[in-house]
Amino acid sequence: MLLTMESKTAATHKLEQLIVQGRTKASEVVDHVMNHQPSDRLARGGELNFEPDPEANAVLIDYPDPQVATIRQRLHRHSIQQMAQTTDLPLKFIDGLQQSSEPWARELLAHNLKTIFANRFGKSRYLLRSVHGEVRGFLSDRYRRLDSRPIIEAFATAVRQKGALPYDGYVTDTKVALQAIMPEVYEPIPGEMVAYGLSLENSDFGNGALSVRAYLLRIWCSNLAITQEEMRQVHLGKRLDDSMLYSQRTYELDAETTVSALRDVVGAQLNADSLRRRMESIRHANEQTVDAPSARDMLRKALLKSESDAVIEAYNSPDTYNLPAGNTTWRLSNAISWIAGSTEDAERKLELMKIAGEVLPKAA
Repeated sequence: MLLTMESKTAATHKLEQLIVQGRTKASEVVDHVMNHQPSDRLARGGELNFEPDPEANAVLIDYPDPQVATIRQRLHRHSIQQMAQTTDLPLKFIDGLQQSSEPWARELLAHNLKTIFANRFGKSRYLLRSVHGEVRGFLSDRYRRLDSRPIIEAFATAVRQKGALPYDGYVTDTKVALQAIMPEVYEPIPGEMVAYGLSLENSDFGNGALSVRAYLLRIWCSNLAITQEEMRQVHLGKRLDDSMLYSQRTYELDAETTVSALRDVVGAQLNADSLRRRMESIRHANEQTVDAPSARDMLRKALLKSESDAVIEAYNSPDTYNLPAGNTTWRLSNAISWIAGSTEDAERKLELMKIAGEVLPKAA
């Protein structure tokens, strides 16, 4: 379906503005990855000691280091969540102790962690990944480290070679996401103007796998739906040795293999056939009718009640600018994306965008 010249000019201008606005965020992601590589150490459960942090609502961990005998660092909440999973301590209980203003609460938490690791997991080995004096990952000694620097570089280079531009990015303490977009406007449905791109996510701290997904951007309202996964590499590898994690050469070869696979995925997704299939999925979504009760049932398991209520309110609204017209799967997907756009937490925003993509029919 061809766009009118006037509509195409306006949509292209809007897309250019979005790319300019997002370029800074994308650059921040790249800079963050290049300048925040984690430090790695192995320690056995029986070697760990925990103390309350006198300066913050946090817990400190002591563990051996070959250069300075013992190192002391603060525990990030994510690493404590991982400890909770390892020890079967209820996370609600741990959070309550850690966030309490009472000193005894963190003393009790530190005592519990020290006692459990010393007695139940004394011989088990763990990989501790830290940044700026804070342990952000408490992981198995089979955790497969993937150097994010060559991965980010390869993604940026590969998408650029296919004509895509940096569009947006997100950085949290434990995860990064980088998005690139093709600077073209498409009209799969009369009046519906969209763009197409790829989103890469990775965590150096066990907060998700290395993942590449396609996404669809509805230009007028910036609603973004991240569709099915095209590449996934789980951080699980060989057991690490005490000499300190793979040899450097093995580490580099592993990164080279991942980079090669990443380039192949980018090449396969940023081509005419993939674009055709994505546009077809939008057409199919626009042909599928969905009433509000059915939409609520679809969202019940994936969203919080407040999120589901907000999506249904948007879906039932008369708004046909920020959302497509009609009671369709395409409108429902955009309603979820619209709510994602107003979500401040970066990780939850990404999850909502993925849910918006999951609602759409799979590309054939």
